[in-house]
Amino acid sequence: MRIVVFDTETTSIEKPFAYNIGYVIYDTDTDEVLVRKDFVAEQIWHNRELFTTAYYEDKRDEYVKRMRARLCRMDKLGRITQEMLRDFKMYEVVCAFAYNSPFDDRVFTFNCEWFKIINPFDDIPIYDIRGYVHQYIAFTPDFQKFCDDNKCYTESGNYSTTAETLYK
Repeated sequence: MRIVVFDTETTSIEKPFAYNIGYVIYDTDTDEVLVRKDFVAEQIWHNRELFTTAYYEDKRDEYVKRMRARLCRMDKLGRITQEMLRDFKMYEVVCAFAYNSPFDDRVFTFNCEWFKIINPFDDIPIYDIRGYVHQYIAFTPDFQKFCDDNKCYTESGNYSTTAETLYK
């Protein structure tokens, strides 16, 4: 089956304007990545006042480098969502996955309503990778040892289960 794994970066939690959207379309039968795309949303990027509220605002230079290297493309949010929808249809994507998917789902809902554009996930179920991590990885002795060895803890002292920690 073909799936999409996606992520968003936003300006804030309250009004999560998406300034970065990335996704990979993957074929689970052939173990092949079919599409890999990374976008910067023009409307948010050029609104300096809004962009400074972003959690990763300090990574702006990294985005510039990625765009110069043509690893990331800037476009209007409506064109990005249209391209996603075309890719999902062309590759017959049946479901989507995101780490902490309720947030990313809310990001798309918010942005698509705000900008009055089509939500590419309207007809695709979204599943939460973080839920699988908690169920199968986060409480294993190996993962806890990794967190102890690498000092991967939350501010309250629990084991960190962020996407960044899991990637490590």
